Formats: sequence, structure tokens, C-alpha cells
Amino acid sequence: MILMNTKKNINKKVKLSRILSQSNIFLLQNINHKRQLFTEISKIIESSVNFSNKEILKIFLDKEELENSSIGGGVALPNIKFTDINESVGLFLKLNKSINYNAIDNEPVDLIFTLISPKIDSPIYLNELAYISRLLTKKKTLQNIRGSLDIETIYAVLTNEI
Repeated sequence: MILMNTKKNINKKVKLSRILSQSNIFLLQNINHKRQLFTEISKIIESSVNFSNKEILKIFLDKEELENSSIGGGVALPNIKFTDINESVGLFLKLNKSINYNAIDNEPVDLIFTLISPKIDSPIYLNELAYISRLLTKKKTLQNIRGSLDIETIYAVLTNEI
């Protein structure tokens, strides 16, 4: 029975508004490098999981060392899993200036979507990652986000509400 439900969920269209709230969109100033970015993300995540921001930072940095989370075009999609959460949660960060990210296309990164998922939901998690990746490789979406000056507009663009 559980497998049937999981398969049914895999085929459902991902609704970003279930993963991302306006309160999880951040316009960050003065981020100068990747480690500083991950430190900020870790501090934000810390209140939602049973790990310290230092432990979260280590998870991000270790994963990043194995595989760069850049998807090209100035966008990164870092993602990690935790056992003590029930649903995926997204954070979206727009930097006021791009940073060197050692990206696959050598472009600096200014848009970061972080996906935090439960360890047990691998098929759903992969579907969410694929959806977010497709969305953040669309030129029009990226233009609209980069042209947005406020969180409300960015949220509307990401959740297809405009």
C-alpha cells in the first residue's frame, strides 16, 4: 500500500508553494564567497532541525566537495536530507552581487534554491529537484527573478502566480 501511494505522489506535479513560503525567501547583502553563503543558509535552517548550524555547514561543504550544486546560468541548487523532518522545505536566496561558486559553466552565482528533504522520501525528493531545476533554467523565469526587487514578486514568479 505504501509503495502505491509513493508512486502516485511521484507522478503528481510539484507545487512549489507547498515547499516554499514567502518567509523562506531572502535578499542577501554582503555575501562574498560560497562558505559565507552556506554559513548563512545553515543559520536559517538550524531552527528547523536538530542539528547545529556548524553541523549543517559541514554537511553542505562535504556534499559540495563531492558534487557542485551549480546548475548553470548563475543558479545553484544545494540540497540536503534530514531524518527529523516530515516534508521538504525550500529556501530561496537572491544575492545582491554574484559570487564565485566554481560553477560548471564558470559563471558566478546569484540565485540559490536550497532544498531540505526528509531522508525517506527519495522518489518525491528527486521529482522536486528535477522540477526546481527545470524552472530555474528557464531564461524568462531567471529574468523575472533578477528584475524583482521584493520578496513578494520573487515568490509569485517561483510559484507561477503571475
